[in-house]
Amino acid sequence: MVSGTHVAFGSTLFLAGSALFEYEVSIVTWSCVAIGSILPDVDLPTSFFGRTFWWASTRLEKRYGHRTITHSFLAMLVLATLLYPLLHYDKALYFWCVVGGYWSHLWIDMFNLRGVDLFWPSPIRVVMPGKEQYRMQVGSKSEMILMTGLMVAVLGLYPLSNVGLWHGLHTILGNFDVARDEYQKKIGVQRYALHLEAVDNLTMEQVVCECPVIGLWKEGLIVDHKGQPRAVGTSPVYHDLFPKKSWLVKGEQLHVVSQKYDMAGRNLRWLLDRVDQGHEYYLMGELFVAGNESKQIGELQLYHPIIYTGDIVRLHYAKAKDLERYLDMVVAQGEVFIQYWLAPGEAPVSDQVEVDGEMEIVPERLRGWL
Repeated sequence: MVSGTHVAFGSTLFLAGSALFEYEVSIVTWSCVAIGSILPDVDLPTSFFGRTFWWASTRLEKRYGHRTITHSFLAMLVLATLLYPLLHYDKALYFWCVVGGYWSHLWIDMFNLRGVDLFWPSPIRVVMPGKEQYRMQVGSKSEMILMTGLMVAVLGLYPLSNVGLWHGLHTILGNFDVARDEYQKKIGVQRYALHLEAVDNLTMEQVVCECPVIGLWKEGLIVDHKGQPRAVGTSPVYHDLFPKKSWLVKGEQLHVVSQKYDMAGRNLRWLLDRVDQGHEYYLMGELFVAGNESKQIGELQLYHPIIYTGDIVRLHYAKAKDLERYLDMVVAQGEVFIQYWLAPGEAPVSDQVEVDGEMEIVPERLRGWL
């Protein structure tokens, strides 16, 4: 096959794989595939790499012939060995792009009249299909038709590779359960927004938005809608918004850093003094606050970042503004995790140092719990 056919075939496999497995498509990875897809023809002096490495190409062709040693599993093993260090430097995708491109060359060359010596030095030739009349002559009209078809496939697969096959199907279907499950698989490593068409269960308002997803809640999702956390799901008991159609919109990569604090004998005001509010953060935890006389004021909204029932305060993606009425409650037992959501390249979270000589804030009636 000519170089254009090899690059088009390798690109088709590369983009189809990206649509299925959702790995990165970039200039670098695509270039690795293209290089791998024409590298086996280094044994042909008129090829790109044959002209580049003419001193090796002429010797290979003279001694072994075309589509022999460089078109074999042995050559792939040598290439994989040379590229093996990439697997240890977080560049595994580059490794597989080059090796995959190389294999694509051998695969499509099996459709030539001669086939390839895949098991070299064994003289066995591998061809596809078995009948010669169905195979192609290099540079023939049938190969030009094949190359054109592959190029059309590349144009069709490229946009799909950016969103993924399954995500594309989910977008068409607009199924909320699928969107929730997809989010759960990538929680903590990828930011998402939810394209949502929904009904507000309280006001019957029609809601259309692209809302950032905060987290999971009662078989549904928590989204930021107009600056307020709202629960999306099918239950009128637990969710504020009933989804009619929805799909996820992928955002940037996410790195989550968590800090844990033992809250025994402390209040939430003490905790907020230790939050690095220069970063996006959320508070998660469950606290026992026996002896507090504050009462939860009922609200009609179904999801709350803070739920206060009896002697238990539960924090679920809470922020400073949600804590105002609970700041001076003293905790008998419990822990709080602070989740910091960091974007790529964002400055690290600062360590908060406790002030020496802190005032004892544990009321006498709580000391029996400690």
